[in-house]
Amino acid sequence: MSASPHRRPAGRQRLALAAAGAAAVLALGAVPLALNAGASTGGAPVAAAAADLGHAVLPARDGWAAEGAGTTGGRSADAAHTFTVTTRAELAKALAAGPAGAPRIIRVKGVIDANTDDTGRALGCADYAAGTGHSDAAYAKAYDPAVWGRTKLPSGRQEDARRAAQARQAARVVLDVPSHTTIVGVPGTGAGITGGNLTVKNAQDVIVRNLALTDVRDCFPQWDPTDGPTGNWNSAYDAVSLRGATHVWIDHDTFSDAPHLDAANPTRFGREYQVHDGALDITNGSDLVTASYNRFADHDKTMLIGSSDKDTGLRVTLHHNVFQGVVQRAPLARVGQIHLYDNYYDTAPLDGYAHSYSVNSRAGAQIVAENNHWRLSADRKVSQLLSGDGTGAFAGSGNLVDGAAADPAAAYNAANTKKIRPTVSWRPALSAGLEPAAALPDRLPKQAGAGVLTENGTAAPATGRILTVAADGSAAHRTVQSAVDAAGPGDTVLIARGTYRETVNVPAAKKGLTLQGATGNAEDVVLAYDNAAGTPKPGGGTHGTEGSATLTVSADGTTVTGLTVQNTFERSAHPGTTATQAVALAARGDRQQYLNSRFIGHQDTVLNWAPAATGQYRQYFRHCFVAGDVDFLFGNATAVYDHVNITLRDRGAAPGGSNGYLAAPNTDAAKPYGILVTDSTISSTAAPGTFHLGRPWRTGPSAVGQFVVRNTVLPAAVEKAPWTDMHGYSWRSARFAEYANTGPGAGAGADRPQLTAARAASYTARAYLAGTDGWNPVG
Repeated sequence: MSASPHRRPAGRQRLALAAAGAAAVLALGAVPLALNAGASTGGAPVAAAAADLGHAVLPARDGWAAEGAGTTGGRSADAAHTFTVTTRAELAKALAAGPAGAPRIIRVKGVIDANTDDTGRALGCADYAAGTGHSDAAYAKAYDPAVWGRTKLPSGRQEDARRAAQARQAARVVLDVPSHTTIVGVPGTGAGITGGNLTVKNAQDVIVRNLALTDVRDCFPQWDPTDGPTGNWNSAYDAVSLRGATHVWIDHDTFSDAPHLDAANPTRFGREYQVHDGALDITNGSDLVTASYNRFADHDKTMLIGSSDKDTGLRVTLHHNVFQGVVQRAPLARVGQIHLYDNYYDTAPLDGYAHSYSVNSRAGAQIVAENNHWRLSADRKVSQLLSGDGTGAFAGSGNLVDGAAADPAAAYNAANTKKIRPTVSWRPALSAGLEPAAALPDRLPKQAGAGVLTENGTAAPATGRILTVAADGSAAHRTVQSAVDAAGPGDTVLIARGTYRETVNVPAAKKGLTLQGATGNAEDVVLAYDNAAGTPKPGGGTHGTEGSATLTVSADGTTVTGLTVQNTFERSAHPGTTATQAVALAARGDRQQYLNSRFIGHQDTVLNWAPAATGQYRQYFRHCFVAGDVDFLFGNATAVYDHVNITLRDRGAAPGGSNGYLAAPNTDAAKPYGILVTDSTISSTAAPGTFHLGRPWRTGPSAVGQFVVRNTVLPAAVEKAPWTDMHGYSWRSARFAEYANTGPGAGAGADRPQLTAARAASYTARAYLAGTDGWNPVG
């Protein structure tokens, strides 16, 4: 079966607050406190003398966790206790590795779904309930207030079954963190944990950094008819739980319910069936905690400090955190000495989460609030920023609301009969980075949250907002394209499990965008469509090769992780279509990364394209899967396929026939590097000797394709002479080579040019991608 001629892809459509001074004295009863207790960094604190993010420690004077010996986590871990994990099973094993209390560094790469078994199979609520006797219908029937009443907690067979099912889920999603542990997200991999609860219980010296901690969902919340006048559903898991923990640093993490937002929760017994508990809860005598540069978004009961009004310890610092789309508890403090400084609160409703209050001070809580900045939505008042029961304290100065000096405690007390005391009896002394609040709304949202840190622990240009997508309407957007349209440069589009039948275009203006599958498993999140080059377009004409793409990415700096991108066009279903190129991905920007994703099609699966033929357009694919049959890695950009699995799809040709061609590069002669496949595995069920590795696609006299396959396993389906001509242009005039390949399809000889070891040193992933700016995503 011959391939249709290629045509050059056509072009695609492309799409401050004024500085203000802050007050310099904080009223602590009659004792003045200097505002500048520490030097301003103007950004995230830099961990001194840290060789890399995993070994970084909390800087001196950086909040309560810096008290005494400070917080160093797993800094002194040996090689045997330094782990890189990509699955829940690997994470659990690393956390449990003995001996107990041994310092450990755990580097999380990509998104880990806690709701998986040890084989990586996704687990749902039905899996946990199986065999326990629990069902939602039976539980609702047993404890309907009309039957059970509203004066006692549920008990009996159905409550026992619910507890048993909840215990089975807890065994998977609750991950105990031991003392002297650092857990960090590997920069550039969209690192995070979805559905998991990190619990630091009776442990000390723990660091959690650079992780997106999302959608910690309880399948089996308990009905409590005595909770409030009409009862409530109460869920069990926080994203991070500190219980009896000391010296803990929570830094540059993102906490969110996304992609399963509360708007998707049903109503049962007349109350919201709440499946989310806290984001970060600090209870049961936890002490000496610093939470810095985190992003809290799309959540209700965000942070609890103190498990009861009689809790002890609870010296906590919150600084440079961002709260957006947070209903309440930011934080709720029952007891303790709490220092809030340089946090940014946005009270505007977000994704269905409407602001109730920001800070609650009660019982023995003594909160010192300095230089925080609130953005007040039109429906909120300064008096609604605080809450309390008349027993807490909140003292502060330098706080701003929409850029103007404000006193939240005075405003609250003027509007309420139960007052918050405006004085406290202690002085914050550990406040590195304290700065005036005026610039926070412009700067902090770009610097807080996961994905901001580089490998050495310093702040890189930040990702922005998280825009959520779920086809069932449980997120802010139903389609990926609508979220992309709403996104700005640096934002993350977080896509829930499901299949999205649409084409998606990321225009050049949206630089630094991340498209991320929420589960971390690419098979769970599928973007699919079935246009081919010859498919008619509405309004006339056909799509052409590039226009057939399911996903087109024109923006520099884009990251795609945890997705399947598929063109489902089948030749047999469209016998009248002669132009059968059907692109899954059209990558046409620079410094793009495609991680832990799948790209599936037949002819022309992945287009690596340089809109300016001699320009610098680099695209990096790592730990991906690619499938196709004809020229399915093709184009004139510089592209590296590193540790990928490639399937040569069988078109039915018998031995002696042709099933297809892996690659068709048309690299410009002025560019040294085209396409590289390295340290990968190529497989096929096609007959032996029926696939070519590549042929040169020539669109003009300056196109001299460059393609290297090295250190890769080749199947028997590969031809003994694996290169072939294309459209009259000899492969021998192109720049094709192999090096150190293995497997039944490997070989050498006159028809198989091989790199020497010396030349191979210049044909590595790093060499291909370095360009003029030294870009190195390889790690």
